[in-house]
Amino acid sequence: MGGTYEPIDSVRGITNKSSGKMGLELAKEAYIRGSNLTLVVANVSVDIPSVFNVINVETGKEMNDVILDLIPECDIFISAAAVSDFQFKKESSKKIDSSKSLSIDLKPTTKIIRQIKKINPDIFLVGFKAEFNISRDEMIKCARKQISDAGTDLVVANDISKVECQFGSDSNEVLLVDDDVLSVPLASKKQIAKTIFDEILKRL
Repeated sequence: MGGTYEPIDSVRGITNKSSGKMGLELAKEAYIRGSNLTLVVANVSVDIPSVFNVINVETGKEMNDVILDLIPECDIFISAAAVSDFQFKKESSKKIDSSKSLSIDLKPTTKIIRQIKKINPDIFLVGFKAEFNISRDEMIKCARKQISDAGTDLVVANDISKVECQFGSDSNEVLLVDDDVLSVPLASKKQIAKTIFDEILKRL
């Protein structure tokens, strides 16, 4: 859960605005329903209760390594983290001089979600797909591409350009996509977490 951080140099890097709020509400709901869970946590703006087993990470690679180690023993994996799509080809071990122009080379990060089913084919895999200012049909198409690429069993898709649905908001409006599409109107992330788990249980 949360957003990963990819360093440029010893003090700077790139990240995103993911708060971890949705991930935390999902964790709370899983706990209430009696699940034994582990949270893999990157950069978040929420306080995580001490009752949870937490593994802290920073970069996408660190998250990838931890998750691949956990996956063989899991029945359900919910990929709610906002993992950076890019990392720097060459990180500087020193602070880069800010008085000079800077050009940086990026390379794609490993897509964690595409590895899950290869390691544990029987796991129930829930993916998230955050898009920006696209139509409902386009969002469904993006979600189903993830299903095709990663073998996701259920995708939670949302448009973060909508009012009250941005990163860090307390509410969201989502589509739950598999062979069918369930529209979940604007609601608190706590309520959305309940709906997601209701749908997961129907499919297990």
